[in-house]
Amino acid sequence: MKKVVYLFIALLLPIGIFLFLKIFARNEFDVQPLFVEKGETQIGCFPITYPYAVPDSVLNLYPFPGDSLLLIRFDDKQDESDKQWTRLTKSFQSFRITLKRTPAHELKNPYRRKCIFLLQEPLDLVLLDTKGVVRGQYLSSDREDVDRLITEVTILLKKY
Repeated sequence: MKKVVYLFIALLLPIGIFLFLKIFARNEFDVQPLFVEKGETQIGCFPITYPYAVPDSVLNLYPFPGDSLLLIRFDDKQDESDKQWTRLTKSFQSFRITLKRTPAHELKNPYRRKCIFLLQEPLDLVLLDTKGVVRGQYLSSDREDVDRLITEVTILLKKY
């Protein structure tokens, strides 16, 4: 008889926990912004204030709707990066995200990449939210990084 009681409790306990969490808990994920707390500053760049957001004067150079995210690519490679960029373009067709490539003449001047978007080598993709806050930095030629980018955009836009 004791075994039956223990078996019943062992079965009832996980069901009770599952029902409790199903009724009272919410599954919600969040992608924390980068550069919220004081960290290392780039050598040769102006001092920045924290939490950091890209200045409006720079955001105006990359127009995007106010209710979407902005993904900027600082790369002109023609190898795996282009394959992943095409993949991102297809993946984000139904999302509220604007994809921009940096013009070739700006790629020669690393100031904007290094000092405004705070990208360190070899990273070449930066994800910004509607307020210009950096939400992620990625390597466009790395499939795992691109997968992480797709997941984080999905979380930010709450389409999971």
